[in-house]
Amino acid sequence: MSPRSAAWFSLFPVSALVLAGCGTDASGEDEAADRTVAVQAENGEVEVEANPETVVVFDNTQLDILDALDVDIAGIPAADAVPGFFDHYAADDTVENVGSLFEPDFETVAELDPDLIISGGRSSDATPQLEEIAPTIDMSTDSADTLGSLNERVLAYGEIFDKAEEAQALAAEFEERTEEVGELVSGSGDGLVIITTAGEISAYGPGSRYGFFYDDLGLEPTLDVTSDDARHGEVLSFEALADADPDWLYVIDRDTAIGEEGASPAGQVLDNELVNRTTAAEEDQILYLDSEEVYLVGGVQAHLNVLDDIEDALS
Repeated sequence: MSPRSAAWFSLFPVSALVLAGCGTDASGEDEAADRTVAVQAENGEVEVEANPETVVVFDNTQLDILDALDVDIAGIPAADAVPGFFDHYAADDTVENVGSLFEPDFETVAELDPDLIISGGRSSDATPQLEEIAPTIDMSTDSADTLGSLNERVLAYGEIFDKAEEAQALAAEFEERTEEVGELVSGSGDGLVIITTAGEISAYGPGSRYGFFYDDLGLEPTLDVTSDDARHGEVLSFEALADADPDWLYVIDRDTAIGEEGASPAGQVLDNELVNRTTAAEEDQILYLDSEEVYLVGGVQAHLNVLDDIEDALS
């Protein structure tokens, strides 16, 4: 681990992100059952009980992290198609379907009587209603600091679920792998992260939803991509892409990720005369990412898988 990484992790054995406290009995021993954790979430500081038994999760990114930490989950939004990444939850009869990310089934959630509800991302707007049912933490992540933001969540869950050692290890692995692969990316030439959908392309730049590739991995942006909304890219014509001539293209196929029927896959969308004359196409440097993991999941495990794919492509 680099000196910066070591310094970063040394801040969090008892993290500034969570403030844990516990009661003591007459003999001075900790009463673990009374321990609570004050979580710094997007909806403020929320006091939650340690080791909550019944946990409902309304965010794929958070579910990815909790899955990595082997936390038991009581309910997930499964009214819509569940990403294949989470098939093991969809196939588990003990995991309740609690609606969708955008439209939680509040009645079912209440019937579960959860000790903790975790929202974030697409479900953030439902946080106030979920708070009326049980302690709820909005754990949305910051796309302007993907690595740091995800690892903050990892370490917070380590405190909440008494998995500090596992959380430290996961966060360290993510940072180390990002540094390793970043050395390859930063020396590979310039590039663009693009999304294909409905036959069109949009490009993303630093600080955007996919800023991780630039801000954390060191990809040099081919174009100065701007957008009024960090979650949405800048629509790009094929002519503009050809003129920019990126060395690398990192491609996310939105239509495939969401299972859009009848949509052309990214490979077909990009197979045209303009794209084919770019350095990325001529040098076989168009990397088609696992779009479901990148677009729909986006947690630490998903990012580690993407790092493996990038390393394979650049090695």
